Amino acid sequence: MRAVDRLELENAAVVASDAGEGASSGGGKAAEASWSDAMRLLEQAAAIAAARGCDPQSFTNAAFAAYVPKNPGFRQWLEAVQLTQRLEHLRREGRVGVA
Repeated sequence: MRAVDRLELENAAVVASDAGEGASSGGGKAAEASWSDAMRLLEQAAAIAAARGCDPQSFTNAAFAAYVPKNPGFRQWLEAVQLTQRLEHLRREGRVGVA
């Protein structure tokens, strides 16, 4: 089983809790525990990657690629930033007018 698949299986309960199902009123402690779990799993994934000779950039790329689909809000923000930067570049080149 790939480390990413194991992360998804182990964190299914965290995702359900974040969606509001069965979340307790002690949100701060739950968030800390959730972050602690995420860090533990990330450390395990890093140890597996290092043991198999994965270079740091590939590990970082894989972690980012696994994270983005799980966070639609971040994906939308990232797409908006990229679009804004592309439009600004085209405007500087004179290929797109300013309205």
